Amino acid sequence: MAQVDNPGRMYERFVSAANINRDNWRDPEHDLEAIQLADDADRQAIEKFLLARGIRHFIDAQALALLDTPAAREALIEAFRTGSPEIRAAVVRLVPELIDEQTRIDELVQRIGQCDVYQGLNLTLTQIQSTHPPAVIRAMFARIARDPGPAAVHFAAMLFFLHKLADEPFDWGHRPFFLRFNPGDDPDRRDAFEQLCEKIGHDPRPYLAMMDTP
Repeated sequence: MAQVDNPGRMYERFVSAANINRDNWRDPEHDLEAIQLADDADRQAIEKFLLARGIRHFIDAQALALLDTPAAREALIEAFRTGSPEIRAAVVRLVPELIDEQTRIDELVQRIGQCDVYQGLNLTLTQIQSTHPPAVIRAMFARIARDPGPAAVHFAAMLFFLHKLADEPFDWGHRPFFLRFNPGDDPDRRDAFEQLCEKIGHDPRPYLAMMDTP
């Protein structure tokens, strides 16, 4: 990348907005308009700033995807290989064309076992709506059986939706049933899991041992 000695107003505007502080940490965002309005020198300076900063949030991947330079694409591919569940999910959401289909599926299966409310769960659920081969379905069942909690609740809801038992990805009409996949009453959770499998037509036996493991 060429050295940028005198970045201009759009670079300064972008960097100013990029600061995450106590006022915006819950919902940070980059000034994407500044990228769109930037001249070549400012775009190079913004790219240099982002690459030095690293891809730490969805918004960093979003800005690099908008820049769409060779270096930005390389950074996004590396983030997909090594990043947190949230970052990997962000890359797939923003630039799926950079990752081949089977690799995307394999990573999604892995992420289903790792994501949580603060690490890519929402992006994972969105991806599952359009990408749910058998391996993804099995991964959701395994996570529900193995790890009670918010992810299990939402994956149960997603399975209902994908199998046309619900009208939306989290159908509040079935919420009491989904909440049975939270920690607490293990016998009831096991019963709920068997009911889930019966409703969907899925064999529960491969997963029941997971529910008995402390």
